[in-house]
Amino acid sequence: MLSLNQISHLKLFFFTVLISLSFPIGSYITASMDPLVVTWVRYLLASLLFVGILVAKKQFRIPSAKDLGRYTLISLPALGYFVAMFIALRDTSPLDASALYTTVPLMSAILAAFVFKRSTSLSVTLALLGGMLGAGLIIFRGDLSAAGSIAMTASNKIYLLGCLGMALNPIIVKKCYRGESFVHLTCWTLICATGLLTVAAAPQLVQVQWTQIPADIWLGIGYLAVFATAISFFLFQQGSVALAPEQVSAYTYLIPVLVLLVNRFTGNLVPWEEVSYGVVTVLLSMTVMIRRGSPGTHAAVAKPEQEALAK
Repeated sequence: MLSLNQISHLKLFFFTVLISLSFPIGSYITASMDPLVVTWVRYLLASLLFVGILVAKKQFRIPSAKDLGRYTLISLPALGYFVAMFIALRDTSPLDASALYTTVPLMSAILAAFVFKRSTSLSVTLALLGGMLGAGLIIFRGDLSAAGSIAMTASNKIYLLGCLGMALNPIIVKKCYRGESFVHLTCWTLICATGLLTVAAAPQLVQVQWTQIPADIWLGIGYLAVFATAISFFLFQQGSVALAPEQVSAYTYLIPVLVLLVNRFTGNLVPWEEVSYGVVTVLLSMTVMIRRGSPGTHAAVAKPEQEALAK
């Protein structure tokens, strides 16, 4: 029988798979729709899905004002990242963005050390650096000298701030979790995020010709809403409570590996010799992250949280 720790890692692996599958779908949709509008629709549909689940289970309830503030706080890091990404990608290249994103797990480890007042073991630190190196080797197709071409332009600085938000994401979830069911937590986090997005995207929303959106675009948005938003948020929040923040963030190192696999099925092949060292380095680093963790990781999960995770 799998332990709570193993189940949490398995959930984060499936979260990473769902996110990786969303890249080609997201690229196809945003070629014809405003990315901010797409994000708003996927959050809205994901929110409605969880509302439906809670209503069907007769567990839907309006949180207190204090809890609504907590759920809004939980939603802010990911939303901050999306806003920074939309602003930055007007000038930042996808290659620069991919390279900068590899800093997220290391930032998570540093921030978690301050927030939770604990140290990160040497093996985990080396694994984080190894994962960063491996992901970089994949992104730059084995030529790390290309990383020197990344200039800290204004747009890259904005995107790096967004990456800081993603680094804070598992820390905020872990810090703000109060033992409620994860369906309730995910539902209201998504609702609060949708409310904030509605304000941000209002000018674009009124300009969209909703009846003119093709069926294949709606199918793609449906995947993003159900799998890459609703289910992935649910899995991510469970993993964030059970594991150390740097372990959670380290799963982003697997995304380039999984994207390579997705590309193989779509016919976009990359020569193995260009990425082999990076793939092996990422897999070795992830093995260390999963097996070693950080001191006090599991002790930090309180009894109510263990009971909720076990449901």
